[in-house]
Amino acid sequence: MKHPYQNREVSAISFNERVLQEAEDARNPLMERLRFLGIFSSNMDEFFKVRVASIQRQIELGKGDMAPILEVIGDKARELDERFQVAYAGITASLAAEGIKIVTEKDVAAEGGALAAWLTDYFRANVLPMMVPLIVDEHLQFPQLTDGALYFAVRMWGERPPYAVLEIPSSLPRFVELPNGNIMYVDDVIRHCLNDVFYIFEYDRIEAYEFKISRDAELDIDNDFSDSYVQKMERVLAQRKGGRPTRFVYDAAIPPGLRILLIEALQITGDDTLIPGGRYHNMKDLMRFPGHRPDLFFAKPGPAPHPELTRDRTPMHQTVAQQDVLITYPYQSFDHLIRLLREAAIDPKVEEIKMTLYRAAHGSQVVNALVNAARNGKRVFVSVELQARFDELHNITLAEKLTEVGATVVFGVPPMKVHAKVLLIKRGALRIAGLSTGNFNEATGRLYVDSTLLTSDKRLVNDVAEVFEFLDHASRTRTMSAPKFKHLMISPFNARKTISKLIEREKDKRGDGYIFMKVNHLTDERMVKKLHEAASAGVRMDMIIRTTSALKPHPNIRAISILDRYLEHQRVFMFGEGKDRRVYLSSADLMERNLDWRVEAAFPVYSAAVLGQVEAMMGMQASDDYKARILDETQSN
Repeated sequence: MKHPYQNREVSAISFNERVLQEAEDARNPLMERLRFLGIFSSNMDEFFKVRVASIQRQIELGKGDMAPILEVIGDKARELDERFQVAYAGITASLAAEGIKIVTEKDVAAEGGALAAWLTDYFRANVLPMMVPLIVDEHLQFPQLTDGALYFAVRMWGERPPYAVLEIPSSLPRFVELPNGNIMYVDDVIRHCLNDVFYIFEYDRIEAYEFKISRDAELDIDNDFSDSYVQKMERVLAQRKGGRPTRFVYDAAIPPGLRILLIEALQITGDDTLIPGGRYHNMKDLMRFPGHRPDLFFAKPGPAPHPELTRDRTPMHQTVAQQDVLITYPYQSFDHLIRLLREAAIDPKVEEIKMTLYRAAHGSQVVNALVNAARNGKRVFVSVELQARFDELHNITLAEKLTEVGATVVFGVPPMKVHAKVLLIKRGALRIAGLSTGNFNEATGRLYVDSTLLTSDKRLVNDVAEVFEFLDHASRTRTMSAPKFKHLMISPFNARKTISKLIEREKDKRGDGYIFMKVNHLTDERMVKKLHEAASAGVRMDMIIRTTSALKPHPNIRAISILDRYLEHQRVFMFGEGKDRRVYLSSADLMERNLDWRVEAAFPVYSAAVLGQVEAMMGMQASDDYKARILDETQSN
């Protein structure tokens, strides 16, 4: 059999191209297109910090066959950056036609007068106190620059003035709204007032050129637990700031001598991606571009009423005691879950609340409810994941907040991540479980499409209780005794084995077999091989794979990716058709890490009513003909 694998890194950058397509799509409102540019920029940052860094590590370990992939990625990244610049120019021109003008320091200088004076006053009051210029010459060591931060390389023309590096503080608003209604990057506010920063030097002319570096964001955590896990995390987080460079993005107008100086000083090598770009970088800030015109955004419909949860003020535990309830947000309100936790926090009959937290919102109402429950004398047990990439410090703070009020906080099963999203509420003889495809996070719950199942079904509740018993035991003993699950698929214990058996079951049916999968990532080689073998045996498949896919096309596999105004985040598995169908929702993608190296939870749908909802949703998505892209062998999108 011809090998069934595609390269996952090429697939991932192809996903970022789909995000860029949304910015290029004139069917989308102007401000939404601008924000898609911001999402694209943010995604590319993470891609270089994580995926490209991983390739570089493999090359350093002697895997020379990975080097050509870096070349392909570099070429594609430069192509996408050029398309980004074209899209940005077109969108900002259209915004200007709508009266939303972005002006530069040259525009302000040309207008002069009151506006220039206002801008100088604004700079001196709000920006100058934050400036930390770093002088660069042969007698001084080049300063260490932070991953993802935005810098100016400053060139002064004169007898022998030094170069300088000037950080654009991330704590400042990126966009300044001027008195005349126009908008200006804070970058250009600084350019306008460079003389206020460097006036002690003698020069004829001064210019600033923007650049940034991306660094390896992976954390190297050893298995020595003599330190507390929190102390260990704080130490390795400090190391991340000086990680190996993976990408250098710079203003194409920078003088060659200054560019070479930066490349040498930052130890940029031939394995790193150099991208000559436009005047501005860190364009993820476009997601926060000032917007006062609702007509230039998507309409914002409120969440649909939930048929089981909005009829009256019946306490939620009474409803869930009678039937399984599925909440799919943002189409239905995430507030239903917060309401359940708030009710439990003050209900005198609730004895215990257990929960996993991977990513929580800033100012999390979920965490506030848990804090309130602990203060009301409930036993609160929370597994907080300290390895949630880029949320590590935030999660340390959450853990401290919960510990202060007497909650029992554990940090999963290091070095594995606890990525399962599970909840258990004990109220006398009644136990309610919550199982989710995504984070218990009200902020992302307005942007990501996820589903949470609330159930009192003893089959599921007993397995959820077993998950928490395992987390409690593992946190105290650092051992990995294998618990037994009868209904849930829990990685790393039985998920791979169960999914493999279900694929084999369909494979045995040959032309009568059917598999539906909706995931964010499908990259596990053993799973890809099994699916390809099943398709070759005649099994029909519908695949919705949002981001990365290592599965090559096959005549029996219809594979698409859907990208739209909300981020599709549910994971859904269906095996078989009719009465024979087995349906699972899951927190896990089909990646090696999710199946073997993380604690994940996939949960069966037993309720006929909930099953109908899931089938209807997935049927609509599988037949999408508006935003679906075909996942073909050439990644053509």
